[in-house]
Amino acid sequence: MRQSLRLVSGILMFALTTATSWVAEAQSPVVTAPVAETAPPDGPPIEHRTLGFQEMGWYGPVQLRGVEGVMHLPFGVRLDEVVTRAKLHLRYTYSPALVPELSHLRVLLNNQVVAALPMSKDEAGTEVERELDIDPRLFSDYNNLRFDLIGHYTWECEDPAHTSLWASISDQSALELDVRPLKLGDELALLPAPFFDVRDNRRLDLPVVLPSGASRELLRSAGVVASWFGAMASYRSARFPVSIDQLPERNAVVFVSGDKRPSGLDETHLPPVSAPTISVVSHPDDPRIKLLVIQGQDDAQLKLAADALVLGQYVLSGNTASVETVDYGKRRGMYDTPTWVRTDRPVKIGELVDNPQQLQASGYVSAPIRINLQVPPDLLTWNREGVEMDLKYRYTPPVERDNSMLMISINDELLKAYHLHPAEGDSRVDKLLVPLLEDGLAHDRNELIIPSLKIGSRNQLQFQFLIEYQKRGWCKDTAYDPSRGAIDADSTLDFSGFGHYTAMPNLALFANAGFPFAKYGDLAETALLISSQPAPAEIETLLFLLGRMGRVTGVPAVRYALVDQSQIKSVADRDILIVNGSGQEALLAQWQHDPKLVFDQGQRELKVLDPMTGLPLDPLRLQAEPPDPDGKVRLNANGALAAMVGFESPLQAKRTVIALMSNAPGGEAMLADVLESEGRVRQVRGDTTIVRGGNIASFESEPVYYVGDLNWWTWLLFYMSQVPLLVILIGILAGVLFALWVYGALRRSAARRLPQ
Repeated sequence: MRQSLRLVSGILMFALTTATSWVAEAQSPVVTAPVAETAPPDGPPIEHRTLGFQEMGWYGPVQLRGVEGVMHLPFGVRLDEVVTRAKLHLRYTYSPALVPELSHLRVLLNNQVVAALPMSKDEAGTEVERELDIDPRLFSDYNNLRFDLIGHYTWECEDPAHTSLWASISDQSALELDVRPLKLGDELALLPAPFFDVRDNRRLDLPVVLPSGASRELLRSAGVVASWFGAMASYRSARFPVSIDQLPERNAVVFVSGDKRPSGLDETHLPPVSAPTISVVSHPDDPRIKLLVIQGQDDAQLKLAADALVLGQYVLSGNTASVETVDYGKRRGMYDTPTWVRTDRPVKIGELVDNPQQLQASGYVSAPIRINLQVPPDLLTWNREGVEMDLKYRYTPPVERDNSMLMISINDELLKAYHLHPAEGDSRVDKLLVPLLEDGLAHDRNELIIPSLKIGSRNQLQFQFLIEYQKRGWCKDTAYDPSRGAIDADSTLDFSGFGHYTAMPNLALFANAGFPFAKYGDLAETALLISSQPAPAEIETLLFLLGRMGRVTGVPAVRYALVDQSQIKSVADRDILIVNGSGQEALLAQWQHDPKLVFDQGQRELKVLDPMTGLPLDPLRLQAEPPDPDGKVRLNANGALAAMVGFESPLQAKRTVIALMSNAPGGEAMLADVLESEGRVRQVRGDTTIVRGGNIASFESEPVYYVGDLNWWTWLLFYMSQVPLLVILIGILAGVLFALWVYGALRRSAARRLPQ
């Protein structure tokens, strides 16, 4: 019996031991070799990329307040890339008053929780650093990185808007991505991708491949395509590095005229054509790299292909398309561009946004509703009070009359503040709009004037709803925030009635709004002057300027003229933009009546002038007299120097010449850097701007001339206002003549009554 028990117990112990070992093996982690973060030698390379807050459209730290403070940071992933690894480097600070057991910072990507970060007492009030790994499968084309503050300062009843409920996320935080390129098909239907991808918020850097000795007609076609890409790149800006006869190791635009083609792209990869042709082909050495090829038997066919690309891209598909005809239609009228506010009629605010959701706001202290306004820079605001706005808005009515209000600003300057009234007991009920369908919101309407002096060429309207939090008493408040506000899309701005008239030369108008060239969206009255044999750096400047014009107007420049000095008289009736004036010194010296700045190889000559300080208070220069410099400095220097000068065209009155000059390679890049920098471009003004390193100096010395059209009555009043003494004398003379006429009329009347 005892032996039987021992045998049974032994069998049970053996079974238990075996089962335990099996469970331990099943639960133990599997040890594998570490995964390499880089691709194998024969695989596609992995690109390491860092996105800061600025790349995601947010400037400055993220401030989270209240029980449920929320912040969204949008960003995109290119069509031809896939995320393989992601890490969020987070730096944040939170209130020492938060209860650790109830408070945390929640991080979400595309509404999926990535992490919930606890808020301990030990780290409260100091900057905390965390690194969060994010599952690459959570990423899509358009992404939203969201931060939620779940904060509580007491275990009992609390005020949801208490000042101790806060957290701040540093703008030094960043999202690191490893992306692997994807192989796309050779498909025109994807255009403008992968050459420009709207999901990519970075500056567009798109190489342009040209044959050696490219003709002026071919360069003009390249400029048309550059303006098209610049219009799509918009706020991102665009640069176009030029490659001569060499294919870069990245996506590029290639121009092929006849048998002039870059090396490496032979007839096997790109057969000859008999008609204007647009095609997408793979790079001969790497099928992941795509080339957009604009091709023709000659330069005339190449022009048709380029114009067809920018005008008919919406019907392109397949890997190649041949062009039969291009009908350009009518010329665009003055100021007829999709990016500028209409000045011939009142404009609805709904026309100025891409999505009606941009006119919505939520929360007691909501983020401002921002509306960008690009206004023709030559609007004559003289003698006008301002721009009329018919504002309609809706909001969640406060429970009682308090300090809730709608703040209206332009370019961060306060314009007006309107109180938000309760739904009942409003003494202004006669001004409330009656909705067709009851939506539970209060509707209101106000008319206001935006002062003319507050309006520039680029503006931003800001509407902020500030709804006061209603305290209901101890333990009666709730964390739910039902406050909402919206600007009605039918609200209007009225720029009609303003004339177009401004003082020139004014480089600020060119630097900020492309004026006067962008007055016609297709640049129909613009000519660009280049050297007869331009260097690659000069061609890059040409393409950059046309891309910037596209950014300003929003349309491709299909009607501009590209000439050299031998053809300058053929464009006498156009505004002229001289590209990289090095080599054009003789022409500039001939055209400028009294040049203030002269480049001559290593020598520089500058007349002594006082630089402009601050912004000009009198943009029309009604009282300004250009200084008469009598000093001069001439010296030799070997550093790069660049400048912009503007003056009235000697070929035709009221036409403008602007020249971009540099004395050495690298100078043209300094000008491009200034023009695409939102901070530095504001320093460009007057008629002469000199750039050296990081320093910008502007001067004003050229005679003033005026461009634009006014009706005769406004023109008369405008010029009479400049000579007040003459107005007084004319008034006195008119009074005397009127008195003499009255006196004569009375004498004649008396003579008729008296007997003869």
